[in-house]
Amino acid sequence: MIKLKNLKKVISITVLILIVVLCGIYIYTHFSDFKQLSLVRPEYIFVLLVFGLFNSWTNGLIIKYVAEPFDIKLKFKEWFGLSIITSFYNLITPFKGGLAAKAVYLKQRHNFSYTNFLATWMGIYVINFFAASFLGLISLYFIYLKYNIFNVIVLFIFLAFLIPTLIIILFSPEFKETKHEFINKFIRVLNGWNIVRKNKKIVVMASIIIIAQILINSFSCMIAYDIFNIKIGIEKAIFLSTISIVGILVQITPAGLGINEVLAVFFGLVVGITPAQALTVAILGRIISVLIMFTLGPIYSFVLIKKDKVSKTGV
Repeated sequence: MIKLKNLKKVISITVLILIVVLCGIYIYTHFSDFKQLSLVRPEYIFVLLVFGLFNSWTNGLIIKYVAEPFDIKLKFKEWFGLSIITSFYNLITPFKGGLAAKAVYLKQRHNFSYTNFLATWMGIYVINFFAASFLGLISLYFIYLKYNIFNVIVLFIFLAFLIPTLIIILFSPEFKETKHEFINKFIRVLNGWNIVRKNKKIVVMASIIIIAQILINSFSCMIAYDIFNIKIGIEKAIFLSTISIVGILVQITPAGLGINEVLAVFFGLVVGITPAQALTVAILGRIISVLIMFTLGPIYSFVLIKKDKVSKTGV
């Protein structure tokens, strides 16, 4: 187990260093492209900070609602705090370390089993992938109509997310447990999704929140480009916001550092955005995210850990 953990760290650090080096080389060799960009509307950075906080707030709401079917009632300090520390630990640890921190807190504080936790997050990913791929296909259609731009690879990427998640949402069966405990662990995970799926309120609320996140992120994307006097339409902004689903699957570096920036450049090229423009906006977004997380992350880590210790000691 230790060797595997060390291997993951080596892979994460190696990939991160490689991406940083390649980005550095690209910036150095194309520095003239970056010099043409300037902060035309720096006051909009404050708006991006507000949108970043909104994103954390909605992530917290998802945590709150998906815990309810398991009779767990989280207070604001907990569900918003868990949203913050999840992003914070994702930022400072590789391979979704924040997700593990959240699971440990819910297990110790609310006796929320790791099996049920994994099951609910499977459900959230299913809804997230479905909503993002669906909106991505719609944006791809309007991009084709408006700009006559079409990319068959991107089409298949969205379909690869949409079709399986649609099948899971519509036809997910209930599995019976066997005599083998090891197999039953996987069965409980699959049935855990059904616990979430059968609660229509939770599915509807999570879906609404996720769609709202994508749309807010789209407006945030438009504003981020507008800061550098780059105008992109809402269809391109939605497209760029939905491709984050790809980053979820390949997030082997802390908070997808480097990975998300590469994806932003690649998918930006698909819709006619230059690498210099996409990378500059991606770096700005990363700086804002780091600023929020390194400000609130330590605060809520202390608040939740202190609360947990108090509850155990009875103080």
